[in-house]
Amino acid sequence: MDSLGLARIIGRAGALAAGAIALVSGWGDARAAEPSERTSAAKPPEATPPLRISLWADRDDDDTNGVPDADDATVSPAARADLVPLEARLAGATWQVLSGGEHARLVLSSGRAVPFGAGATGATWLQGVSPGRVELLATARGQRVHVTLAVLGIDLRDGDGHIVDAARSHASLERTPPSRAEGPIDGPFDDPDALRIVLAEPDEGPGLDGPRELTVESVGPGGAIVDTLRPFTLTPSPCTRTYEAVRCWASAPLRLVADDVDRNHPLAFGRSIKAQLGGAIVLRARGHKAQMVRVLGPRTTPIGPIGRLRATLRPFVLRVAPGGAPAIGGTDAGAAESLRSELAAAASVWAQCGISFGDPRQLEVRIVDPPPSHLVAIGDDLGIPASGGEIHLRAEGRPITVVTAAGDTPDRVADALVRAVDRAGLVAVVSPNASIGPAAGASVDVSIRKRDGALVGIDALPGEPLSTDRTLSVRIGSIDLSDGIEHFTDMNAVAGTLEERTLLKAIDDGDPTTIEVVVVPLFAGGGRIGESFIGSDLSSVRNVVLLDRAGIRARKSSLTLAHELGHVLMDLPGHPDDYGVDTPTLLMDSDAADASPFGPRRLPVEQCMRTVLQSGPKARVPLLVDWPIGPLPTISPAATATASAAR
Repeated sequence: MDSLGLARIIGRAGALAAGAIALVSGWGDARAAEPSERTSAAKPPEATPPLRISLWADRDDDDTNGVPDADDATVSPAARADLVPLEARLAGATWQVLSGGEHARLVLSSGRAVPFGAGATGATWLQGVSPGRVELLATARGQRVHVTLAVLGIDLRDGDGHIVDAARSHASLERTPPSRAEGPIDGPFDDPDALRIVLAEPDEGPGLDGPRELTVESVGPGGAIVDTLRPFTLTPSPCTRTYEAVRCWASAPLRLVADDVDRNHPLAFGRSIKAQLGGAIVLRARGHKAQMVRVLGPRTTPIGPIGRLRATLRPFVLRVAPGGAPAIGGTDAGAAESLRSELAAAASVWAQCGISFGDPRQLEVRIVDPPPSHLVAIGDDLGIPASGGEIHLRAEGRPITVVTAAGDTPDRVADALVRAVDRAGLVAVVSPNASIGPAAGASVDVSIRKRDGALVGIDALPGEPLSTDRTLSVRIGSIDLSDGIEHFTDMNAVAGTLEERTLLKAIDDGDPTTIEVVVVPLFAGGGRIGESFIGSDLSSVRNVVLLDRAGIRARKSSLTLAHELGHVLMDLPGHPDDYGVDTPTLLMDSDAADASPFGPRRLPVEQCMRTVLQSGPKARVPLLVDWPIGPLPTISPAATATASAAR
């Protein structure tokens, strides 16, 4: 008898009389009787020893077509990992179902699935359909073989006791802090994402009492192993479904978490496993794959389940000075690696909502110099109209003059500047800003460039004032990082400061569906480590995240990048705790800092839903696109069980 108490001596007296003993395991192991146990008596053709095979009900979706593999009329190559090959001596056998034929079926080499009564030639496989016992009589080459199939099954059960279909639904990452409460083994538990594993096994008499153990394996989207829980113990439990002659065992609620901080917390240690969005949780028994469920976004929301969505990020690291060291990392390579690591940490948080930024290792991180003074701000800040005068600029040594008239608005003066720039053989790019609170109107920025798009440095003509207009404010933007970048305040947050706009409009790609992530050395004045520009402000700077090296250092306690991305993705100008209850476990809390699992790292389903509505594929400006999953690389042998007969 094996260590789990599952192997049993089947029909010992009858087998001895027939000259054979078969040892069978319900966990995917079956082995021939030892030679010493075999009788030398001659066996009549009709007395071929019985064959016992164990296999798993193939209820997952290896080929990701949305249908359990055992329900497909044709089993595709990607879905054949759970099939059990028949012995060659049974090739072309005719089958008579004695009982339980609905629990399994045959799969031909073409992939076509057929019932046991149909003819099957050539290589043939067995596929489990549902837990139970199947009794068959196979006739091949003039001999009859009694075949018993023990089909085991795995169900997944959520906190409300509902079955989570491994093919039509999915597992999701934890959006709540760890808790000691697991509830009774057959009762509810307070965790919207955790899942109980329920094992169903045919009830074949003695030897089934005692615990069961599975190996829980987490694999990434590429099939690489992320984490493993071994052993994961199950205890006797009522079955999730109504089965005949089947007994069940269940586990503690299994939590899927993003990192070691959550995995190793004492409140849920031993039942938490690291997982990745787009990957899978694979359940194994004695090395054989028993079940698999993919990892996606929240299973249940008022707008339906959330699968996997992808945002396109454009990451930049600013140098302290032209040709100087980058803001983080010490070297260009170090800066790229540091920012990719930060992006990976932010992605692991946003995976709670089914949102990915792609493989951070594949993101191109640009290390850039501070841009030249290429920007002219017309009506900067207050947007007061002109009262009449002249604007004098110099671009690449070429003088540019614009005459203003009383009553000219900033946008009208900007149009005149565009024409003057064109006459000088250059190109002007116009971008209006949102009107700030105390302003009379909106300011307008004009970026001057060469015909090939390269930025042009501009300044005032020597000996001439930049503008003689007494009311229309005209300023040239410049970047000076020696004292930090000037950040916006509550008054001008919708437009940003001139220094911020000079930086961000230099790297803008003109695509409103991408998100720029820019790391600067520091913010002026201290106290700020990150900020964001969102779409609803209706400014020319939107969908941008700025953070400094302190924001990078605060990853473990504040998750600054993930937080600022939340403002952009949710189009959220403030913080929920500004006008509601302070909840320090939520990512979007404005003042929480805690490196434990109870720090600001959780995204409730309401915020996931808002993100999809504001930035999803159906949004006005879709920052997120659907990213369907595909089959994983082979994660188990083609045969998940073995079988043998006493000979």
